[in-house]
Amino acid sequence: MDGTFGFENDFDQEYDDQIGSNSISSLRDGTLFLVDCSSSMFVRAEVEDKTLFEKCMKAIQNMYQQKIYGSDKDFLGIVFFGTEQNNTSEDFPHIYTLQELDQPSAERIKEIEQFSTNFDFKNFRQEYGNSNEYALNKVFWWCSNMFSLITQKLDTRRIMLFTRKDHPHENDKTLEKLAKNKSKDLYDVGIILEVVPVVLEGEKFDFSKFYADALMLSEEEIKLLPDPAENFEELEKTVRSKDHKRRPYTHLNLEFDNNLSISCSVFNLVRECSKPTKIKLDKKTNVETKTVTRRFNPDTGEILFASDTKLALDIFGKRIAFEQDEIKSIKRFGNPALRLIGFKDLKTIKPYLYVKPGHFLYPDEKSIEGSTTLFGALLQKCLEKEKFILCEMICRINTPPRLVALYPQQEEVEEKIQMIPPGFHVLYLPFADDIRQIDRMVETKKNPEVAELFTKCINKLKFKYSPEDFKNPALQKLWFEIEAIALAREETEQVEDLTLPDNSRIEKRAGHFLDNIISELRLPEKSAQAKSKRKTDQSGGTLIKKTKNNEEIDVMSEAKAGTLEKLTVAKLKEFIKEHKISAKGTKKDDLVREIYAYLGL
Repeated sequence: MDGTFGFENDFDQEYDDQIGSNSISSLRDGTLFLVDCSSSMFVRAEVEDKTLFEKCMKAIQNMYQQKIYGSDKDFLGIVFFGTEQNNTSEDFPHIYTLQELDQPSAERIKEIEQFSTNFDFKNFRQEYGNSNEYALNKVFWWCSNMFSLITQKLDTRRIMLFTRKDHPHENDKTLEKLAKNKSKDLYDVGIILEVVPVVLEGEKFDFSKFYADALMLSEEEIKLLPDPAENFEELEKTVRSKDHKRRPYTHLNLEFDNNLSISCSVFNLVRECSKPTKIKLDKKTNVETKTVTRRFNPDTGEILFASDTKLALDIFGKRIAFEQDEIKSIKRFGNPALRLIGFKDLKTIKPYLYVKPGHFLYPDEKSIEGSTTLFGALLQKCLEKEKFILCEMICRINTPPRLVALYPQQEEVEEKIQMIPPGFHVLYLPFADDIRQIDRMVETKKNPEVAELFTKCINKLKFKYSPEDFKNPALQKLWFEIEAIALAREETEQVEDLTLPDNSRIEKRAGHFLDNIISELRLPEKSAQAKSKRKTDQSGGTLIKKTKNNEEIDVMSEAKAGTLEKLTVAKLKEFIKEHKISAKGTKKDDLVREIYAYLGL
């Protein structure tokens, strides 16, 4: 009989589902994008073709699209302030609600596109106008009213303010005071105010003039703020970082003994991002179908309800049935908590002990006062002594205990931006039952010369790896297809598969060593491999189908012939990267325009 005691389908799968991303899918966030429309936002740098306002709207559009992909239940809205016209009321002048708080949709994204892609400033001035006579306290008041109209429960309510002005009411101390007081009222009712500075290259945004008081920032917190975004990539990165959910998976107490414990928040850092679940529809009416499961008595055909059934195990030829209370008692091993067992050297954690993705532990001062201080001291000592904490972990009341290691992590800050937070990684460790013993070990013959060749080859092919540089091509293709259908676009954006090896670069950097390895191991020559049924490229990688990407294409000749549009996005990006061209966009039209401009055609 295995260690699951026969009830693995009863609670283990449920436990895994809880830990996954679906465990928080029922929670919603609400975000209001507050965009400054005064005249200072409609300027552009000499080397750019978009105004600051257009950049903001493009970043908002991308955020809408990202929400559709991953959080389509969230509420988003857009409010302009500093406009001549208003559609609110006489009590709230110079405020225009472009979109009420609602779930993102294709129609709403199309409405934003007129400001981000096909922007016409003359039409904007006629329809909305510009004004510097707005009052920020009324702007914040109107946003608070919009949140109060949402009947659904929101886990987070956030206002994201895009502006170029670091001191909006410099000449009116009364309005300045009212705006600061109203921003503090937002904080009191649980609405988070985030400021996204948008400036031209070389400009500064001084938070200390106004927004330090409005956001209740200390001098130390102001110093840690990143520099204002000067280009679209930085702006989009800033918007995503501020919108990123920092929602804990659960809260647990780290218990040292019966009298001492601290409260911690448990976060999921890495989880597989899966495709959306397919929904079966009625073929005729397109109405969503429902699956109903019923149990029958095989002898009488009578329908059985939950109260009519029991769970049982066949043990040594005898069937043992359990009551519901007995099953509940079998599942329970104690209250949810992290219980200290001891400390071990960091070097005792081996890669082969990996069981499944873990979590990240961070102090929670709200539940137990003083948790942050003790947590910080514990983390510092673990780093100094190079120790990890061995604990028993129970995440939920009905989940089995797990053996975990709390692995310390030092904080890292680059250019005022926290790259790596301080805390403990929660690493799942195997039990003795989980470790398999391998009886037979295969001995290999050592060839020092070949080993040296492989070492040199590996050193030549090293690169700085970060998982954030590789997007899932299958997911990207799915979302691009859906986006094209929803927005009625004729062409689907090409997916750049970054997981494919760069064979030309491999050949250039390590081709000599690969040839020597082939010679030493007496492998088939590359020319012989190319004649095989499954075509291979020069570095030995298998090619399923020959495409234009594998052929040598002269981009300059194509440009002079006016046929750049026929080339793939990957080929265009490769040319731009080789010639260090500063591209403003990632779509094919943008890339083609940049190449033509670079070549003076």
